[in-house]
Amino acid sequence: MKRFLLLLGVGILGFLVVASLYLLVEPFLPMLPGLMASLLPILTSRWFIAGVIGAALAIIIFLAWAYSGEW
Repeated sequence: MKRFLLLLGVGILGFLVVASLYLLVEPFLPMLPGLMASLLPILTSRWFIAGVIGAALAIIIFLAWAYSGEW
């Protein structure tokens, strides 16, 4: 019963947070296509892609090191 109440509380909290966030963001939703169009050149540039690959590689190496043994 305690787990059910905890899950119910988390579900209600999640609902309230996302519903409130939607109400705050709703007036700005029509601007989203223009914003995405202006961000597309940045997201496809070589330096950004290299940065994302570097970040992913760093996380993979860190996880491999963390799971390799005692530290």
